[in-house]
Amino acid sequence: MQDMQQEYAQSRAMSMQDIEKSIGDLAGVFAKLGEMVSLQAEQIERIDSNMDESLHHVDQGHSQLVKYYQTLTSNRAMMAKIFFVLLISMVFLIIFGT
Repeated sequence: MQDMQQEYAQSRAMSMQDIEKSIGDLAGVFAKLGEMVSLQAEQIERIDSNMDESLHHVDQGHSQLVKYYQTLTSNRAMMAKIFFVLLISMVFLIIFGT
């Protein structure tokens, strides 16, 4: 009877050691998981920062393109005015030049 109780106590002690080991392993897994989450949080912050910077650059590019388009259209209008003045001058010279 004594031997059975001693075997039972040893079996319980071994079970407790197995449980302690499992808990230690689980703590290690959670620690690694915490590190991974931390690294991913840093990556997400960098991605967010890069997205904001990219949006800013796209907005600046859009405004530059709008300015360039306005410059082109104003130059076209000026060229049309110069052509019109030259045309009127030639007609005036042809009619009244001879």
